[in-house]
Amino acid sequence: MTIWLENNIQLGSFNYDEIKSDILLKKNSEEFLSFQKESQDSIKCLYVAQREIGTVSYIDPYIDIIGSDDATTCHIVIIVDEANSNVSLCHFDGSDTETGIFDMVKSLKNLREHENSEYSLYIVGGFDDDRGSSQNLTKEIFDCLLNRSEKYNLKLCIVTDLNTINKNGINYPIIYGIGYDIKQKKAFWCNKFLNTGPDMLARRARHFSEGANLQIYDPLSYRITIQPFTYVSSFARDCLSLPKRSLLQYFSTSPEQEPPNFVDNLLETFKFMLEHQAPLETYFINNKPKIYSKHLDGSWQLIE
Repeated sequence: MTIWLENNIQLGSFNYDEIKSDILLKKNSEEFLSFQKESQDSIKCLYVAQREIGTVSYIDPYIDIIGSDDATTCHIVIIVDEANSNVSLCHFDGSDTETGIFDMVKSLKNLREHENSEYSLYIVGGFDDDRGSSQNLTKEIFDCLLNRSEKYNLKLCIVTDLNTINKNGINYPIIYGIGYDIKQKKAFWCNKFLNTGPDMLARRARHFSEGANLQIYDPLSYRITIQPFTYVSSFARDCLSLPKRSLLQYFSTSPEQEPPNFVDNLLETFKFMLEHQAPLETYFINNKPKIYSKHLDGSWQLIE
């Protein structure tokens, strides 16, 4: 079944021309780009960071909005089960993309009563970068989806070449972030989410581990779980004294295009890694995960 455009044309492979020529898909893109939220501060928001997956049921009493930001060469994929409006979002950076897609769909199927269903598909991110990182990830995501048996109705696709603006001879992404209003069943453009949830330093530090895309939210218990992980931290101390330009060159796939908070977040993460050089001993005590429950006022409470 794989991927279908709005005008009932089946995609055999990723093709910019087919996507750009689809009238309804073009209309969806224009509508999406016509309004940008500068920031999202809803207390009923689930923020999904890089290399994370979040799956939320339509009836979740704590979460109305799911979203992610700070994507340059990364891609953000949203899959919606059309039978029950449950949603899964992943912020892909190229780490084990196929398993990430598999886990997204599996988490939605686990919430479904009936076997057969179609899915709405939204993909944004990447730009025409010099290294070709975005182009490779776009193709990888589409190849993974095209190899699956489910039917995906492509509702929004603003990726790589379609997500590029040139400023003074330098290419930049247009869209850095996307949100999805679960109750209103609508995607929206937002480049910054303010309520990022608990344990962001640990979640950023996980980028330096060998782990791939992590399902962080349980749509049945309404809890965030950060599973134990480890990393090599010996480099972090030297990095704290490096100039901003060097940090961008060493740790970004797109140094010119990173958002302003990139280096500050990186330095805070290195400080966390130095404080917890053996995280399985000092942070994940007794190798136990960090589990958080959400209150109706938007706060998260550590319960384990």
